[in-house]
Amino acid sequence: MPNLNTTTAHSDPAPQDFESLPSLKTRIALSAATVAILSMILWCNLPDEVPAELLAAADRSLSPEAAYRIRYGEWLYRYAAHLGGFDNKWQMYGGQSRFNWRYTITAHYSDGDRTASRVLPLPRQSERSWFQATFVDYKEAKFLLNIYNDRLARETYARYLARQFAQHEGLPVSQISYTLSIQYILPPIVAVQQQRLLEPDVLSDVIDVFDVTVEHMGDDHRDAITELTSPTHSSKTQL
Repeated sequence: MPNLNTTTAHSDPAPQDFESLPSLKTRIALSAATVAILSMILWCNLPDEVPAELLAAADRSLSPEAAYRIRYGEWLYRYAAHLGGFDNKWQMYGGQSRFNWRYTITAHYSDGDRTASRVLPLPRQSERSWFQATFVDYKEAKFLLNIYNDRLARETYARYLARQFAQHEGLPVSQISYTLSIQYILPPIVAVQQQRLLEPDVLSDVIDVFDVTVEHMGDDHRDAITELTSPTHSSKTQL
């Protein structure tokens, strides 16, 4: 007969290896860093009206020195978030713009006596093949969106374009202009009634004109344009 008094032996679980856990100071530091990162993300994603109203309230309630310190501290906080890459906006479910827009970037050339203008042969504003539009130019829309609200980026790009298209009809480049064209999207009910998506009118406005003459650029670019527009270079080219 089987021994009914026998008991099944259970082995005790191995004790947890507490030595592998970070120290208390390290855990506190990691927790503090997590809170700081989450607070930066939250602050940078608040509607623009909220920080503006809080800073305006500080201006009204505090002394000018204290209000300045708060504004400077808020700027440092945003700058730290920018350096860490925590200032991205969450717009996946945000309201979409009710208009289509595009840039027309034009180069203006002048030597003092003659002038000429040229719409630059860039993607999205020049003749492109189906292959180019589909497989080559797909990043252009994102690039233009990145410079949409950044005037310094538009000026930097303008100076780059001035180096790429430094001469036209024997004239050196003098200015790069941006024309913003906007066409509004009709409200859904109106679109159904009129059987079209967009308003017929396109509003265009020159929003930037950047001076990119030789005097405003580096020595290398100045020498390059001087060489391109010199009579010696022209005679060599004709030969």
